[in-house]
Amino acid sequence: MDNATSSPTFPNSCAIKLDRTQYAFFQQSRLEIHSPEGKVLTVISKPLPNKTDADAVYRLWCQACLLEVLFDDVVDKIKLPQTAINCIAHVVERIDLHLSKQSRM
Repeated sequence: MDNATSSPTFPNSCAIKLDRTQYAFFQQSRLEIHSPEGKVLTVISKPLPNKTDADAVYRLWCQACLLEVLFDDVVDKIKLPQTAINCIAHVVERIDLHLSKQSRM
């Protein structure tokens, strides 16, 4: 989207305004924000329905993409609080258990 404007208050932030067509598409789908180099910066979506296995897999994939982007944003010099480390470990453990079950099927 090329209709982004820099915020005068926060020089490192950016406000993105959607036109009617873009907003209508967002309401029916999801919105990906990419860097000029094409790297996915974030994915914005409404809660996805979880009615079928395919819905659950797609939702997991979207969340994994968001988690990957968040990990990329954490610089090596940043010390994460213990709560964040515990939560990440819990999520990774749940993913590992799920993948172990899948591999046994």
